[in-house]
Amino acid sequence: TPLHQLTKEMISKDVTLYKPMPSYRMPGGSGWREANRRLEGENHPGGVMVHYFIKNVDEKTEVKLDFFEADGDVIKSYSNKAKEKADQLSVKSGGGRFVWNMRYTGYKTFPGMVFYGSPNLGPKAVPGKYKVRLSVNGLLTEQEFEILKDPRIETTSEEFAAQFDFLMKVRDKVSEANQGVIDIRKTKDDLTYLKNKIGADPKYKDIAESIKKFEDELTVIENNIHQTKNKSVQDPLNYGIKINNRLAHLMVEEAAGDFPPTKQAEEVRVMLTKLVEDEMSKLKSTINSNLSVINKMAKEKGVEMVF
Repeated sequence: TPLHQLTKEMISKDVTLYKPMPSYRMPGGSGWREANRRLEGENHPGGVMVHYFIKNVDEKTEVKLDFFEADGDVIKSYSNKAKEKADQLSVKSGGGRFVWNMRYTGYKTFPGMVFYGSPNLGPKAVPGKYKVRLSVNGLLTEQEFEILKDPRIETTSEEFAAQFDFLMKVRDKVSEANQGVIDIRKTKDDLTYLKNKIGADPKYKDIAESIKKFEDELTVIENNIHQTKNKSVQDPLNYGIKINNRLAHLMVEEAAGDFPPTKQAEEVRVMLTKLVEDEMSKLKSTINSNLSVINKMAKEKGVEMVF
């Protein structure tokens, strides 16, 4: 603990990062959230506890915590200047503690995305050696730590690795599918800009017809990838889910426990992966064919609009 690590030399330092104690990878959290349960205990936090000391923190101070694999690859970064809530680090002058949930970054999202039964949680780090780095206005301090497996389970290192690799493949494929939706919506925005530019002028009728055809093709692909009718968490009960959400839910199912993926899960992953790749291939094809045609037509008619 930090108390065991205190030395006279540390007292004179402006920044100290204590070595995190070994942490067990297991489910569970700190316990009750209600403030008035005075007679009930609190569980150990479910993650890696990182203790640090920063003598002075003001609004200009930039503080970062980076977690690394043993070979130096970055797992996750947090900062008091981060824009995304999930990446934000709350710091103040004096001692502080951050509990890392051992998870890698989740899949890519897009505005208005509604998934059913699929919280965006990245895979958990497998048992092994890791590093944490504290940066305070560019001053770096680093410590090693270890994640331990629950001693009550018989899962091997190879099985942990198999589960992790499976979940990362699924996560990346969900991100790819969601990137497709992002690309489609960005292209539609560009087409809307062009439509507003040409208006209802009859001399641009051929351009308008090409835009309509292109938009229709994009809409079909978008609806194959994502259930666009889902606007709230209850909507999937009426409209169902599409490929990206099915993959995201597979990720949740296979992350429930410390076990390698089942044969059936791998079969589902392969099937859904092919569906995503088919739609992405269609998307690439329709963008390549339609954009060149529309750009050529616009140029010939003197419309300055290049995608």
